[in-house]
Amino acid sequence: MRFFSEKYHSSVCFVRKEKPADLCWETQKMVDRRYVGCNRIDLKKEDVPPYGYVSGDKLKPVKVYVVIRGRSVPDGVYTYDGAGQSAVPDVAGQLVRIGGKDEMKKIVAAFPDKDFAGEAPLLYIFTGLFERSVWRYRESAYAQVTQDVGACAASVMLHSKAKGAKVFALSGFVDDEIAVALNLPATEIPLAALAVFPEYSELAFDSVDGGVGETAYSNRGEMESEIDYDASRYPSLFMRQNRAENITDLSKCIRIRRLAAQAFPGDEFPLTPAKFDAAHYLDKIQDIEEPLNNRLPFRKAGLDLDDFSSILRWLEAGQINLFGAGLLRIWIVSFDVMFVYPGVYRYVPVRKSIYMQSGMLNVKKFAKCHLSPEVADNTALAVILTADLKESCNLQGERAYRYMNLNAGYFIQSMTLSATLVRRTLRSERFFYHDELRTLCEIPENESIIAEILVGKT
Repeated sequence: MRFFSEKYHSSVCFVRKEKPADLCWETQKMVDRRYVGCNRIDLKKEDVPPYGYVSGDKLKPVKVYVVIRGRSVPDGVYTYDGAGQSAVPDVAGQLVRIGGKDEMKKIVAAFPDKDFAGEAPLLYIFTGLFERSVWRYRESAYAQVTQDVGACAASVMLHSKAKGAKVFALSGFVDDEIAVALNLPATEIPLAALAVFPEYSELAFDSVDGGVGETAYSNRGEMESEIDYDASRYPSLFMRQNRAENITDLSKCIRIRRLAAQAFPGDEFPLTPAKFDAAHYLDKIQDIEEPLNNRLPFRKAGLDLDDFSSILRWLEAGQINLFGAGLLRIWIVSFDVMFVYPGVYRYVPVRKSIYMQSGMLNVKKFAKCHLSPEVADNTALAVILTADLKESCNLQGERAYRYMNLNAGYFIQSMTLSATLVRRTLRSERFFYHDELRTLCEIPENESIIAEILVGKT
């Protein structure tokens, strides 16, 4: 019996046998991140971007960089230091300037649409700090860190949209060019980026995919061609060992846009309208600094039909397929939801409906599919995100692993904020038995579980 983490990512985390010294990338010495001598700008609480996000075991393995231009602070590349100390009262942290015009140009050059990226007043870059998670998750560290990055990006996106900004996910960039420009250490790799424009900006409408967020860049063409890798270009041993997943030449990549919106067989159950419209919802979540992700066991408490519908429909307040192509499949498992017959459903967001796939499940058997059954006891609602890995990798190459987990992170963050608003607790469960859970919920064998989200009350 194997965990999903071991089975799912064994094909990604390969190593090069010709250089045994490279195998222990997680033991490489970190570069000095104290930023001694760098210019610092004090920030008040209302100025600090909300980086509160759901993190596996609260390890917080995400670092945020931002390229700023045309704002109240000097143009440059910054990182946020939340622990920065200042004699000034009410300071929530500091922006640390780590680069100027040269670094800004190098970062912009890594994106396919350089004009669009180069005009963004705020260009966020999210990196994964693997030394914080590999000891805990081992082979699954890549998946868990990537989901955390997706959750952090979702937090920034939703709160930026609440202030009227236009936000665009940029899923394609040359990985090592970003890493070199930011001087990343051996265990830190760039995973995602967001461009943020003010509401009045006309340039924002020139996004490469019209702002829909359905475009992804496949490195399948790169993988099929003969590429002469220059090892000296890669600052990160992790990136070098897993080079098949990274984009190195955007001219060899394929841009993909795909969204499945067809109905499914099975009885259709239309969702009720959300309690708040998108604008009101975004306004309310600004007050949530740290989403609830309580590890205490759930107590017996059902979920109201309107709350159930709202949690699902608020997913579309942002971009439900944040980093492209819509390859995730959404399974809803209802145990204790008012007026919703217990069973397994497929959710189609475009149609605002769920479709029954199989009948009632035994919640005790469901709980036994987890390493610690008590964490799943009294679950009112479970969301299982799956994907056909063969289909996804044929379409997107090894880049598919990144996109699917980034999108799963968006689901986790968005649903956590929504559950908090309706006074429920959401738990992103990391340790479960893949095959047993898939069999119990009658999920097709060709689909692998990417993430599991449990909703209840603590």
